[in-house]
Parts: sequence; structure tokens; C-alpha cells
Amino acid sequence: MTALAMARRETPGILRVLIAGVVLVGLIVLLVGAGVLPARGWGRFTDPATWRFLAQGLAVTALIGGVALVASLALSVPLALGRIGLGTPLRVPLALWIEGVRATPVLAILFIVFFGFPRLGVGLTGIQAAMIGLTVYTSAVLAEIVRAGVLSIPKGEVEAARSLGLSYAVTMRRVVLPQAVSRMAPAIVSQLITLVKDTSLASIIAVQELVGSGRVLFNFYGNPIETLFVIACIYFVICYSLSRLSRRLEARRPAVERLVVIGEEDQVAPAV
Repeated sequence: MTALAMARRETPGILRVLIAGVVLVGLIVLLVGAGVLPARGWGRFTDPATWRFLAQGLAVTALIGGVALVASLALSVPLALGRIGLGTPLRVPLALWIEGVRATPVLAILFIVFFGFPRLGVGLTGIQAAMIGLTVYTSAVLAEIVRAGVLSIPKGEVEAARSLGLSYAVTMRRVVLPQAVSRMAPAIVSQLITLVKDTSLASIIAVQELVGSGRVLFNFYGNPIETLFVIACIYFVICYSLSRLSRRLEARRPAVERLVVIGEEDQVAPAV
């Protein structure tokens, strides 16, 4: 697809976003004019110190999300390959762990890590607990994405590599995973969007990330609606940008190579 064709294809989506933005700004102006949203609540955002404070929270959000993503990717590959290649006695515990974690609310996992580790004699800060909790959950989700990516590679290629004398590990590393990575990229980016939003749960365990910083601001200035609206806009910019990236990556793949993550509610493929 040429650059011009891609630009034409994306124009309607960009126009919808611009129209929605104009409508939203107009609604806010009307509410301010009607006195529902007092103008003084927005005045705090003309102070550079307010934005510096929110930027510090955003940096913590990026730190938690970045560490959790890298650690999750590192853990998801052995989890997925183990679930595919190990014998039943070892595969079943891995499957139970992955499915159990995926079925557990993220907030519950954060609480278990935050309150459970100190009972084991391991002291954790809120940021460390958030990183570990989000890594546990995201690694289980990414393990299914990696598994789907590996299973999407034709079995003939795997059999050909094994017939040449390559071991299972070498076949995965040099033949299967390089091809699977490009197929997995859109799904991984989509999961990154979920991870970015899940970092907001860290505010429940006293982490001053973006939402936690916003809570400090509106508790001090008494403007919760205005502050939360600004925070929502920041999340929207980040997540929408990642969403567009995911769609671009997916559009480059042929329809037959698009990944189907087994076990997701919106998928109908049978389990393998």
C-alpha cells in the first residue's frame, strides 16, 4: 500500500477524532459558562508547576509500565514455549498458572504482592509491588500471545528444521520465533495499551503515578472533575497513539497471517 493510499485510508479516522475533540471542547465551554464547571477549577492548569507535578507522575507511570513490559516479555517466551513443548506433567501446571493469572483481577494481584511479600520477610515499595504485580499479570497474557504466534507458523517449517537435525530450542530460536515476532507485534502493542491503563491501579497502593499525582492535586485544589479530565486526556493521547501503531502493524500483515489469541472472549478458534 502506497503512502498516499494509507493517508487517504486514515483521513476519516483523523477527522472523527478532530470532530470529537471540537465537540468535547465546546461542551466544556458550555459547562463552564453555565457554572457547572467553575472557571477557577481550570485556572490551576495555567501554572507550570501543576504540569511539572503531573509530569513527575507520568514519569513514574512510564517507569512502571516500561519495566513491567520488558520483564513480561522476558517471562512470556519460556512460559509459552514450555506450554507448547513440555510433556503433560509439566505443561498442566504452566497452563493452570497462565489461565489462573489471566482470570484474576489485576487489582487483586497487586494487593497480593503488596501485602503478601512483607509477610514473607520481603519489603517492597509501592512502585516495586506495582512492577511485580503488573509483570505477573501481563506475562501470562503475553504468554498466550506468544503461543498463538508460534502456533501460527506452518508445521511444515518446524518439521523441515527438525529433519535437518536442529534441536527444538534452536528451531524455536532461529526458525519459528523470528517469523512469529512480526505476527505478534500488533497484539503486543495492544496489550501495551492495556498495561498503560492498568498502571493507574498502582495509585490504590499509594504509588504517586499519574492518577496518584492527580489525586493529590484535586484534594489540594478541590477540582476533581477538571483534574481527572486532564488526566484522561493524557491517557487518551498515549493510548490512541499506540492504537494507531497497532493498526498500522496489523494492516501490513496479510489476512491469513493475522494472529488469533486462543482463549480470548472475542475469538472463536478452538483451543490447540
